[in-house]
Amino acid sequence: MVTVALAGATTGLGLTILRHLVSSSNKTHKLILLSRSPQPAWTACGVFVRQVDYTSPETLIAALQGVHTVLSLIGGSAAALRDGQLALVAAAKQAGVKRFAPSEFSLRGGGYELDLYAGKREVWDAVVGSGMEFTRFSCGIFMGFLGTGTPKGVSGVGEGEGAGSGEEEALGGLRAWDFVVNVRNGTGDFPGDGRAAVGFTDTRDVARFVEGALGLERWGKEMGMRGDVLDWRQVVGVLERVQGRRFLWRENGVGEMERVAREVEGKRFYNQVRIALVNGEGLVGDELNRAFPNIKPVGVEEFVRKWWEGVELGEAKWEEDRSFM
Repeated sequence: MVTVALAGATTGLGLTILRHLVSSSNKTHKLILLSRSPQPAWTACGVFVRQVDYTSPETLIAALQGVHTVLSLIGGSAAALRDGQLALVAAAKQAGVKRFAPSEFSLRGGGYELDLYAGKREVWDAVVGSGMEFTRFSCGIFMGFLGTGTPKGVSGVGEGEGAGSGEEEALGGLRAWDFVVNVRNGTGDFPGDGRAAVGFTDTRDVARFVEGALGLERWGKEMGMRGDVLDWRQVVGVLERVQGRRFLWRENGVGEMERVAREVEGKRFYNQVRIALVNGEGLVGDELNRAFPNIKPVGVEEFVRKWWEGVELGEAKWEEDRSFM
């Protein structure tokens, strides 16, 4: 049994991973939830909750006593990604933690050229120099974004998770975002010519692969996972078949995306990610797929059919996209 401490696991992707580990039939790991506040619901589920203050090294070191592996799932602002994780790395080293996985779960190589992820490089360097075993979990683009805007209702899975809508279930812990494709309006805002291959992974499959990785004897420096590999033109092709309509689409040159990233703060992250995709950073590895062939992740077409098949939609039209930054 491995004692695993999860940081940043009360919301977002972290919550999806925590839910999976708690409900898993394997039950092979002792789970410790690091939280700034009491979590009685998780305590009732058998999770050991240890309250922490990320500005207090003493509380962090105490909370990490006896921990073998730390999973950082801290998200949010650039400052949170940097400062909270640096404090966690330092405390884990002092507490004798053996393994540390920083909050990556993104592009191949980390995507550190993105402004939002700049602090992640400092965290990565700190982990590499810590003496702990480490890995970068990379999963490409979250498939859940393709569920943004779905009017379908909650399924049994969502009911078990307490989802308030089908869209919330489809997103799997993500915030709604019309990333590259606006599935409801039928538009594709391609990075470059839309032909760069991208790995797509559902957050629940991320959780399953991470659970498998916790039991590995050795971690690779980067362990990729993917549910499907398609380029954006192929994604639009799937959407057109399922929805029975033609999409509107446009190409975006790197120069134009760079200009918008410089001049429009609210579109900076979006365009920096699209530039990274043109450069091939969205095609993450499949190390965990090969390590765990019994895990059959959901593919893009299966996901799209679940959330869009049979939905009546009008003709495609350009509108302002739903974006969180």
